[in-house]
Amino acid sequence: MKKILGILFGASLILASSANAGGVLGLKYGTGELDATKNSYTAGSTTYAAASKTKDNEYGAIFAELEIATVDGLSLGLEVIPFTATIMLENAKEAATGAEVDGHTTIYAQYMYDMGQGGLYAKVGYAKADISKVKQTAQSSGTSTVNSQSNSLEGPMVGIGYQSVEFGEGFVARAEATYTDYDDISVTTSSLGSTSVKKTASAELTTFSISLAKSF
Repeated sequence: MKKILGILFGASLILASSANAGGVLGLKYGTGELDATKNSYTAGSTTYAAASKTKDNEYGAIFAELEIATVDGLSLGLEVIPFTATIMLENAKEAATGAEVDGHTTIYAQYMYDMGQGGLYAKVGYAKADISKVKQTAQSSGTSTVNSQSNSLEGPMVGIGYQSVEFGEGFVARAEATYTDYDDISVTTSSLGSTSVKKTASAELTTFSISLAKSF
């Protein structure tokens, strides 16, 4: 999927450049609320109930957008969060459980409605991050071994925002909210030679951010 995103954005660069279109480069700072649900599963004769958890954290991102000259207000964008995040459970019995997520990239289309004094915009896109490692789970009676795992976290994104008027040298400020609905991910584990068990989980991410961007 990362290669596909790169090809699509590369193609948009070529199209926008050939049309002498402009664009923006920007930095973003915000907070994200991750709502995750661990689905129920059965291991041996025991069924474990589904459980949900919400976690807030700050984040930063860089983004670039290119205007589509043939459609006033429309642009294509690419946003990257250049950090690695460790997602962990806080249950004492599963304190070593976690996954490292990096390369979070979103490609999107954005439409800006010019109000004279700034603009309102809506965006829709697709986000993807790499799951680079799932840690083993410490148990009181041994250690669970990860046999296989999902290697990506991905899903559709929608967002809305407000952009200020230019305040010098082509700079603008933005305030934005987005929602991303990730597909289910899974991990298959076994403990002390037991039959492997598949565990699945889903997640939704809501963000609120401010950004500073410069047109080119």
